[in-house]
Amino acid sequence: MHLNLSYDESNEGINAGLSFFDSRRYVVRALVPPGYERYFQEQARYTSAHTSTAIEGNPLNEDEAMLILAQGGEADSPAAVEKLNLDEAYQLMALLASDKSTRIDEGIIRTMNSLLLKGLPDHGARNRGKYRITPNRIVDSITRENRYLPPPPQWVPELMANLASDIEKWMESYQAPVAAALAHFGLISVHPFDDGNGRTARLLADMILDLQGWSVDGMLAVSRVMLDRRSEYYDALRDAQGMDFREDVDVTPFVAFQTRALGFATAALEDHVVSFSRRRDKLVREMSFLKERQVTGLMFMIDLGPISTPVYARMTESSQATALADLTELVSQGVVVREGAGRSTRYRLNLELEASTTGTSKEEGG
Repeated sequence: MHLNLSYDESNEGINAGLSFFDSRRYVVRALVPPGYERYFQEQARYTSAHTSTAIEGNPLNEDEAMLILAQGGEADSPAAVEKLNLDEAYQLMALLASDKSTRIDEGIIRTMNSLLLKGLPDHGARNRGKYRITPNRIVDSITRENRYLPPPPQWVPELMANLASDIEKWMESYQAPVAAALAHFGLISVHPFDDGNGRTARLLADMILDLQGWSVDGMLAVSRVMLDRRSEYYDALRDAQGMDFREDVDVTPFVAFQTRALGFATAALEDHVVSFSRRRDKLVREMSFLKERQVTGLMFMIDLGPISTPVYARMTESSQATALADLTELVSQGVVVREGAGRSTRYRLNLELEASTTGTSKEEGG
């Protein structure tokens, strides 16, 4: 069995989307202030971990998700574990993609799925990383309506072997956004795992973009667009595949959606970078005594809330001792407030200072 995917290479919408994305990604990258790449990469990762799970019906809202992801909160529920698992998977993906000789094979795809379902209590999680051996169906996470009937389980091993081989060929033959769209669609179409197929597919698509240098250095959060346009996302999948598995599929509708989503994600990142730079410059003008590391930490607090010493150290690429010294100094200056004790200690921006001095407020990242 072989899933044969094709698309209309002359489609004007796809080509316009590719052209827009290709040009804007360089512009956005140039706008990022030097030294702040890690800041935007972290925000994109947190946003992707939150929104990709939210697409599947995870009940935690964005503030709750960021408390766990960015602020080092405890995972006290399966919903929280889902967020942290995907964040860990994105970190592994970025590490693998940093080696451009990495090849995406069945082992990597299985590992992705295994990480996503680690520590979860349901039946699907017990079979994490294993191809399903029972029939499956895709239902809407909100309405519970049937959306798609995947192929029978006995076809899955051969379909996945061929899909992995095709992904390598697509990455050689097509621009990265098209290869990512085909791989994304292919995995959802085969639906090889008991659970986590959508999250695995979106992670796989992001890895292809990262491997081929189209992810704006890992600063894009495409899943945000897919969550915001969830009905359009599902319609594009359905318009291409239909309600039942087929071996020969024209995936033009989904490739068109994916390229539009990348354009929207790039535009959102550009807006965020411009806003960030304006707010950062204002902060530096009004608090000229700050070290550059402290500016980074404060901007992170403004956008994502209270942070721990380890998070500050990671964001500023400093040692734990330096991070603690920086934060203690900010407390003594009345810029931030220390809350909690021991491992639960967090530092947040003085709320009066945020309102009266910086004139800033939280906004969505990436």
